[in-house]
Amino acid sequence: MRMRWLFGRGNVRAPWIVAILVLINALLLRAIDPPELSRLRDLAFDSYQRLKPRIYNPTVPVRIVDIDEEALAEHGQWPWPRTIVARLVDKLTEQGAAVIAFDVVFAEPDRSSLSRMVRDLVAYTDPETVQKLAAAVQDNDQVLADAMAHSRVVLGFGFDLKGSQIPPKRHHGMAFAGDSPLQFLPVQQGTVKAIPILEAAAKGNGSVNTDLETVVIRRVPLLFRLAGTDGVFPTLSIEAMRVAQGANSYVIKSSGANLEESFGTRSGIVAVKTGDLQVKTDARGRMILYDTGHRSERYVSAAAVLKGTAPADKIDGQIVFIGTSAIGLKDMRSTPVDSAVPGVEVHAQLAEQMLTQDFLARPDFADGAEFLYLGLIGLLFVLLLPRLSAGRMAVVAASFIGIGLVVPWLAFSEYDLLFDPIYPPVTLAAIYVSGTALAFMRTERERAAIRGAFGLYLSPDVVEQVARHPELLQLGGEQREITVMFTDVRGFTRISEQFDPQGLTRFMNRFLTPLTDLVMSHKGTIDKYMGDAIMAFWNAPLAVEGHAARACDTALAMQAHLRELNEELRVEAEAAGREHIPVAIGIGLNTGHASVGNFGSAQRLTYSCLGNDVNLASRLEGQCKTYRVGIIVGDKTREQAPGYAILELDLVMLKGKTEPERAHALLGGVAMAATPAYQKLVRRQAEFLAQYRAGGFAEALELIPACQAAADALGWNQGYYEIMRARVDGLIDDSPPDWTGVYVAKEK
Repeated sequence: MRMRWLFGRGNVRAPWIVAILVLINALLLRAIDPPELSRLRDLAFDSYQRLKPRIYNPTVPVRIVDIDEEALAEHGQWPWPRTIVARLVDKLTEQGAAVIAFDVVFAEPDRSSLSRMVRDLVAYTDPETVQKLAAAVQDNDQVLADAMAHSRVVLGFGFDLKGSQIPPKRHHGMAFAGDSPLQFLPVQQGTVKAIPILEAAAKGNGSVNTDLETVVIRRVPLLFRLAGTDGVFPTLSIEAMRVAQGANSYVIKSSGANLEESFGTRSGIVAVKTGDLQVKTDARGRMILYDTGHRSERYVSAAAVLKGTAPADKIDGQIVFIGTSAIGLKDMRSTPVDSAVPGVEVHAQLAEQMLTQDFLARPDFADGAEFLYLGLIGLLFVLLLPRLSAGRMAVVAASFIGIGLVVPWLAFSEYDLLFDPIYPPVTLAAIYVSGTALAFMRTERERAAIRGAFGLYLSPDVVEQVARHPELLQLGGEQREITVMFTDVRGFTRISEQFDPQGLTRFMNRFLTPLTDLVMSHKGTIDKYMGDAIMAFWNAPLAVEGHAARACDTALAMQAHLRELNEELRVEAEAAGREHIPVAIGIGLNTGHASVGNFGSAQRLTYSCLGNDVNLASRLEGQCKTYRVGIIVGDKTREQAPGYAILELDLVMLKGKTEPERAHALLGGVAMAATPAYQKLVRRQAEFLAQYRAGGFAEALELIPACQAAADALGWNQGYYEIMRARVDGLIDDSPPDWTGVYVAKEK
């Protein structure tokens, strides 16, 4: 490639260089990845969770016992005497709680304890008397410790810069798989932990801290280190999981574990395992919160537990987190979905995710993939800018920017993966905008070339239109399997005579709008309106999985809507004192291959479909009147909608066809197809058609009452058997000698 051709004329060189510079600077910025870019990604991921939060499953055995306003009103302000907390533990244990985890730190002895008050008397009486009194009265902390000893309790501790350097009691072992994870874990300077008597009685100890780095809680470290020690301490949620399983230790899997290749670098932590539970994490051992939003179903009031009125199914077998939603206790946090939720709900949601294995992840390769996508597509933009017209470049830019927006959303919504939907599309848009001058100049040169090539033998107005829209010169389509629908109103002339032109317009809009909405809501494409008729198709321009079934659903929904519309029209007709003429439509469906694309002329194009199978759908719709049924589908549609209630009607030689076609009536959906009444009708119909096609007209006639009875039992009575009775009667009187079982249609 010559550099002269690449750069073009001098007057387009500057925009091209600007596009290159934008790309280079964008790649450098992405490689540095300053905190501002990380915050933008987090905001985008937050919006994803607000658009599609995790679905809350109330059967997951995690609940929150809430020290709420009601509980505080009944038992006094927090902190409660440890005797009340002990009663709460006893009640939960009696009701079968699997684990009790406190999102509370019992950092000081109970000041309301009588034993403490007695010891405070030492300044006013002799020590021996104080000792005797202290031995005789109850110690509230011991009461709570006794209650905890008979249960499975996980205590909470917190990290604080001014906290103690004495580590919390560890009830677990720790093993490493792969590279040492200590360098990747967040390090805290001090702790605020429960008093020793309670620590000794508990089965576990977990951090109540969530995300210590940001206001909005998005990632929660599952494990922490304490400065000056090699000790590793779990967060409250995963410690509750350990205790619930009766596990004794954690295994931290890092790069290099299970023969994982780290490519010469220490990439970080991969997962944390305890018992049978494995939790995927990022490189720093953090789990991403996949937020459901606040759900009241998680909560049970502590007041109800203490009174013994809490629902048993919300306690028995549940992992219970005890925390508070009381505003005055100021334990509110911000999450991606909610601006203020009780902090204990974060721990509960993490526990739910662990149990359901419903994790969000930003893959290790995400940064590299985003950088590569931006680099390759950005370079493609730069190369295409001098070559494409402004219109075509706009399509290319919109496509790749759209991919940069859509793919991250699909990765999130379908696979729970997080990719940046902001920086790559914004950078690509900047590259495109910076090169619009070059694209405009290129377009003008193409227009001049078209004018020169066609100006001698096309009219000036046509030449100008082609020059402005050269893409219209390509009118070809593509061969594709589609399902086509034709609808038509029965007796439309008589209906239209009831209205003046304005009234008829309103009626048609009222009739066609909901039918159009049904087509679109079932991922169909409206081809055209032909007076009172609609033509639509599925699987083009976008591929639609199960397009035949979607078309069947649409047809059934149309007939259901029509029944509702007729009831409305009947009421209106009675109120207006005029005759009500019910609106009935015939619907024809057929599946097959057709040519789809932009068809028409340079002046006007329309996206449509052409082919034999398209015509067949129209012919089948015409037979709805012949057989007095609402929906007729072709054989290929029936094959691709096997679960639907579809009844073979006849073998018909349609107008303009050289081979007979099987016509089937669509009676209902999957639910109807499973009913004994439908299956009985299918058997009766098969017997009738076998006699009819074999020329046993008298026998066929005898079978019609049984078929009609089966149809009535199913609730399907549209006049089909009346037509067939009349036809068989005629064949008995005048049996054709060359009868093949094929009915030759007399109308389109």
